Amino acid sequence: MPVRVRDRLDHGYRGTTRFGVALGLAVLLAAVAILAILFAQRAGSGVVLTFLGANNRSGAPRVITSHAESLAARGRYDEATAEFAALRAAFPHDIPLRRTEAEFQAGVGGNPQIAAQVLNELRRVPNLPGPVERYATHRLLDLYLGVLADPGRAMVELRRMADRFPDTPDGQGALAELRRRREHLAQDHTQT
Repeated sequence: MPVRVRDRLDHGYRGTTRFGVALGLAVLLAAVAILAILFAQRAGSGVVLTFLGANNRSGAPRVITSHAESLAARGRYDEATAEFAALRAAFPHDIPLRRTEAEFQAGVGGNPQIAAQVLNELRRVPNLPGPVERYATHRLLDLYLGVLADPGRAMVELRRMADRFPDTPDGQGALAELRRRREHLAQDHTQT
């Protein structure tokens, strides 16, 4: 008597056992799928927030500066300065707040002295990343060599950049500029 194909293939679970195994596998696969979706959402949200600039390392809520910025945009500079000062007092370690305020104060309608003060305070924020410190030092150099016209303070900032970041292009450039300025001052003193 020949063996039928169906007889050879029918060696698995039978009856209610087959149903129980199928149900167990379905629940297991659904749980794995849900975990995969939750993981993808969590990982994706961090990427999106980082891309949008809304993700900060401290986990603290980001300070909203739009009111102060809108005051500045409307030419109400004194009110914008007061709003920034209040935010700075409430959030003394917020890096983006200080950067935004420094740029406002360094620009049209702002006060470059306050910008220099804010940038110096920014450099004292605990656990400040190196790139932010370099940014603050560069902006201070811009102010001291530009609108504040304080070459002595500029020399101090060049020395700071050279000392703090000696193995970077910023530090090496600052050291070269410091030497050039010292040579220029030495030549001026010998000619007088």
